[in-house]
Amino acid sequence: MKAKEIIAKILVYLCVIAITGLTIIVFLQVVTRMMSISFPAADELARLLVVWLTFLGTSLAIYEKMHLAVTFFVKRAKPKLQRIIYFSVHVLTILFFGVLVYYGFGLTMMAMAKTSSTLQLPMGLFYLAIPLSSLFSIYFIITDMFSPTGEGEPSV
Repeated sequence: MKAKEIIAKILVYLCVIAITGLTIIVFLQVVTRMMSISFPAADELARLLVVWLTFLGTSLAIYEKMHLAVTFFVKRAKPKLQRIIYFSVHVLTILFFGVLVYYGFGLTMMAMAKTSSTLQLPMGLFYLAIPLSSLFSIYFIITDMFSPTGEGEPSV
C-alpha cells in the first residue's frame, strides 16, 4: 500500500471518529437540555470536532477528486493546452494551500498560549487543523500532478 493510501485511510478514520463523536455529543446535548441540564464543555468539544472534520474532509475531498471542477471550456481545448491548464490549476492550488500552511502555523503558535473557556484546551488545537490539512492537501495534489496515468485530471 502506498503512503498516499495510508494517509487517506488515516484521514478517513479520523473523520469517522469526529463525526461519530459529534453525533453522540449533539444527541446527548439535546437529551440533557430537555431535562434542563446543560454541559457547556460539550458545545466547545462539538465545535472543535466540526473544525477538524471540515478541514480533514477537505483533504479527503482532494484525495478522492471530489472537489468542484468546472471543465466545460477546458475539455474543448487541445490536449496540450488542457495539460497546461491542469498543471497551472494544480500550481495555484498548491500556492493557496502553502499560504494556509504558513499563516496557519503562525496562527496556531500564537493561539497555543490561550486556552478555551470551558475545556481549558490550548486554542491552537482548533487552529492546527488548518495547516495540517493543508499539508495533506498539498501532498495529494503533488502526487496527482506527477502521476503518469493522468490521474490528477478531473473526470467531470
